[in-house]
Amino acid sequence: MKLSKILQLLSIVTILSLIYIHMQMQIIQLAYEGKVKEKRIIDLKEDNGMMAYNISRLKSANHLGGRLLSEHSGLKFRDNGSIVQLVTAGWQSEVEDDVAKENAQKKITPLMKFFSMLSQAEARTTEKVSLWKPWQRK
Repeated sequence: MKLSKILQLLSIVTILSLIYIHMQMQIIQLAYEGKVKEKRIIDLKEDNGMMAYNISRLKSANHLGGRLLSEHSGLKFRDNGSIVQLVTAGWQSEVEDDVAKENAQKKITPLMKFFSMLSQAEARTTEKVSLWKPWQRK
């Protein structure tokens, strides 16, 4: 009878140890799969960075200009002989601007001046507000 109890105990211990070993093997297998997936994620991030760089390079003005000129589209850079110069009236000097403003003010009638004074509004503060900005030193 003792032998049967010993055999039962040994069989239970053997079954429990086999279950434990199986669980440990699954844990190790999952760890390996995790490392493979982590490596794949790193590779995808590097590919993403390379693709973003390639897209920005393809959108650059230098690339687009070279591509347009390399194609037989008939486009070319302009030389000095094909530039057209236009003659314009030129800028008024500040003195001429002041004279024009004075003439415009002289044309205003006293009645218009009275109405313009009524319609003007000013915003004044009674206190001097000092706002401290963090990027300025006191």
